[in-house]
This record gives sequence, C-alpha cells and structure tokens, in this order.
Amino acid sequence: MEVGDPLATNWLRAPLALAFMATLSWSLGELDELAAVLQGGWRLSWILLATTLAIILGDTFYLMALRDAGVSIGYPVGYTYPLYASMFAVALLGEQVTLGLAIGLPFALAGIWTASFNPPRGLGNRKAILKGVSAAVAAGLCWGLGSVVYRVAVIATSPINVNLVKLLYLIIATSPFAWRRRLKVRRQALLLALLGGLIGLGAGDWLFYASLSMIGVAETVTLTTFSPLASLLLARLLLHEEASSRQALGASMIVAGVCIAVWL
Repeated sequence: MEVGDPLATNWLRAPLALAFMATLSWSLGELDELAAVLQGGWRLSWILLATTLAIILGDTFYLMALRDAGVSIGYPVGYTYPLYASMFAVALLGEQVTLGLAIGLPFALAGIWTASFNPPRGLGNRKAILKGVSAAVAAGLCWGLGSVVYRVAVIATSPINVNLVKLLYLIIATSPFAWRRRLKVRRQALLLALLGGLIGLGAGDWLFYASLSMIGVAETVTLTTFSPLASLLLARLLLHEEASSRQALGASMIVAGVCIAVWL
C-alpha cells in the first residue's frame, strides 16, 4: 500500500470508523439529527470546512513536511499546533487563557521538541528542509484553525454526528485519490489501516470533539500533547524500544506541562 498519499490512506482508514460511528449514533437515537444536518445549512458547512482544514489540508501538508524535512524536524514543528489553536480560540471565539494554560502549554510543547527534535548533522538539502519546515508550519496552522471550526460545529451538532459527517465527507472526497493510485493492499496492511482508522478517526476524534464541546479549544488541544508521550510508552511496551535520556526528559516535561495547564 502506498502510504505517501494521506488522502488515499484516509480513504482506507475511514470505513470501519464510519460503521462504528453510525452504530453509535443509531444506538443513542441521534440519527434524526444526522438527517437534518445532511440536508444542508450552516451546521453542515462548519463540519465540511473543519474537515477540509484539519484533515484534507493539514494531513497533506504534514506528510509533505515529513518527506522534505524528515520526522525529526517535521514532527515537532507540526505539533506546535496547540499553540496556534489556542491563539485562534482567543482571537476568534473569545476564550480565556488561564495562568496555568499560559505556563503549561509552552512547557508541554518544549517537551515535545526535547523528545523528538533531532536534526541530522549538516541538514543536507537546506532548500528541501526549508520547504519541509514551511509545510509543517502550514499543517500546524490548518490543524489549529480546524480545531476552532470544529468547536463551532459541536456547539450546534452532537460530537457523534460531527464525526459521522466528517467520515462520510472524507470517504467521498478522498475516493478519487484512492482510485487514481489503484491501491493494491495486502490483507495485513488493510487490517491495520481499518483498525487505525477505528481508533484514530473514529473513537479518538469523537472524544476530541466531545472535549471541544465541554472544555473548549485551548484546554482540549493542550491535553492532546499527551499524544507523543503515549507513542513513546507504546513503543516501549509493544516494540521494546529503548527511550533515550532526551526522550525521557521530554516526556516528563509533557506530563508536567499538562498538569500545570489543568490544575494551576
């Protein structure tokens, strides 16, 4: 399977997540709201705009960043998006930033950089590196603004149906990219894509939208800085990878930053 095209990959990841969310919406009696949203109007428009920004554009820019600048540079630059999201939330939604959030978010982001920023010596093709960094910044901006638009969407529509509409739109919008590449997928790769989509695009995004509806953008995106820490722990537990001293320090900074943001 070609993983170089995030749009084609998301087409593979979406179906099982869609089935899960449709079942959840049906079991909770929310299909009537879904039908009303799909008839059009502002509620549908907000969801489509947020998905275009955060997933179609954001994920594409991020993959370009990884291709041109490498994981060790593209990942930490892209994942400064909670900072952009918080700034957009203050400017566009009037959210208040607490003292704990103002201290904790930069601390957690510094932890991400400490754990993952490790550029190769010489940096190679500097033009490509610069292009990759620019793409990573663009990805972060798209994710940040997309988070704010999703916050607007979940004010008027349940998080379950926001996610369900997002998945329907993703499958439709990414189908041409999948068919163009004529993906030939091995059974194991397909299973991993479906399960990854179920966890990430399905349950994970649903919980993200639910958090947006309950605690707002700034606090929600700050909590997502736990994601790199979870990756380190899973790599240790499942792949038996050894964590370097820098990664351990970065993980500690992430935990401390999130705790400060939530409890101070």
